[in-house]
Amino acid sequence: MRGWVAVCACVGLSACRAAGNDPSGTTNSGTDTESSSESGEPAAFALAEPTIIHHPGQPMIIDVVCELTAPGTGELTHLTDDDVRVFLLGPGEGEPATSLHFRVRGLRPGTVHGLALTVSEANGDRTAQWQGEVTTDPALPGYVAKFEIDSLGAAAVDPSWRLFDMTQLFTASPSGVFLVDDEGTTRWYLGDADDYTDIADIFTGVKLRPDGTVSYLRRNSAYVVDEFGGVVMQVEAASIGAPAGLHHDLIELPSGNFMALGYSFQDVDYQGEGTLHVAGDTILEFTPAGELVWSWDTFDHLDPQRRRDGFFIPMMIPDPNSPEDGHDWTHANGLVYTANDDTILLSMRHQDWIIAIDHGTGEVLWRLGDEGDFSLDGDRWFFHQHSPQWQADGSLMLYDNAVGNPAQPDDDAHSRAVRFALNFNSMTAKQVWTDDDSLFSSPIAGDADVTPSGHVLRLDSTWTSAEHPDTASRLRELDPAASPQAVWTLFMPPGQFSYRAVPVSRFVGVAE
Repeated sequence: MRGWVAVCACVGLSACRAAGNDPSGTTNSGTDTESSSESGEPAAFALAEPTIIHHPGQPMIIDVVCELTAPGTGELTHLTDDDVRVFLLGPGEGEPATSLHFRVRGLRPGTVHGLALTVSEANGDRTAQWQGEVTTDPALPGYVAKFEIDSLGAAAVDPSWRLFDMTQLFTASPSGVFLVDDEGTTRWYLGDADDYTDIADIFTGVKLRPDGTVSYLRRNSAYVVDEFGGVVMQVEAASIGAPAGLHHDLIELPSGNFMALGYSFQDVDYQGEGTLHVAGDTILEFTPAGELVWSWDTFDHLDPQRRRDGFFIPMMIPDPNSPEDGHDWTHANGLVYTANDDTILLSMRHQDWIIAIDHGTGEVLWRLGDEGDFSLDGDRWFFHQHSPQWQADGSLMLYDNAVGNPAQPDDDAHSRAVRFALNFNSMTAKQVWTDDDSLFSSPIAGDADVTPSGHVLRLDSTWTSAEHPDTASRLRELDPAASPQAVWTLFMPPGQFSYRAVPVSRFVGVAE
């Protein structure tokens, strides 16, 4: 993650001039150079100040535009921060054009940044240079410039970035989404100030899409936003038959449709207890335009008489059609779609199951977990799990919160990242890897994903230690081949909560 510059061919070179955009908020000091032509006579080659474009709502990105008149190439660099990224937006590499357009990403807000631009004639006879200072706009609410990290060294750390949400629940404080580098420095941030932060305010199911936009659920809508926070898509829960809201996860299918989790409520008779108001879950598939095209309901396919730990915890999301709180029967929290067999994995915290669903028929194909369809080859099943993910070798990675185990007190629970190999002939689940972290419990949320280098990025959403006695979220990178496995740790501020963290190999705004 060091030393990128953007290089382009252009048609223009006697001067860079303003391109009709307001460069307010910048302080520029230009430096011109003079060289000789092939005839040996001096030729003035002045480079005027380029136009600096600021983006309202995103102070960590600026554009630098320079108009040219003679064929040449240009190179823009940040003078002090090698991890700032400079991208060429136009023209295409090697293509003639009359202007240079650079996008600079990863800048610290409210900071003076030194930039250097060098332009050379195509034949290499003359060059011009400009150096200037640009002051970025103030930071958005909730921005954190740098997180506390503990690292064994850059050689041990995956060179990807980490994308995660962060919220201080039930307080009048901002929540947002961060992209951080391996030094814990924030390189992109999306956030706003809230009067009150409750469950619906969490950015859930955050993902970087192939075109560089970001998708997530928030405030009972499914969103796609660009790198400036501009809304590309918004689908409200009520418009697709989910009046109680959307929750926990949002995924995109190869068709371009989206799937999200919604709530379902029914009155269920329990012998000896009478009728109870029960909350289940739905899976909703919809188009980017907000048309519901497929749905699935736990009440249609699972037995509400199977009740596990958590059933009697009152739902924090009320049924809009009933004054009663729903008993939290399934508590779905994760979706995975597999295209080659058109199946959906659904993780349900309060069933301690991950089930496979035939997308075409809605049939439940199998149930993985305690009292499910597989025999366990390992020391223990998972309980109240999160974030299942298929791996390239066919195994299944997940985050095992480990609480809610009927055979073990929660005080003795040990949360972990764990991977199972599933044998569908013998219907056995073999534990093939788990982390080696010291005993701890993260009772809610959590995530585990494989990084581009094969490490595991594990998020402990609710974590404490002697050094960090206040509950917070902790993000760890694990090398399964190392001992100890942890090679990098990021600590979020006390009281902060993160639901999902994913490794990404490019900046927000950059397409695959």
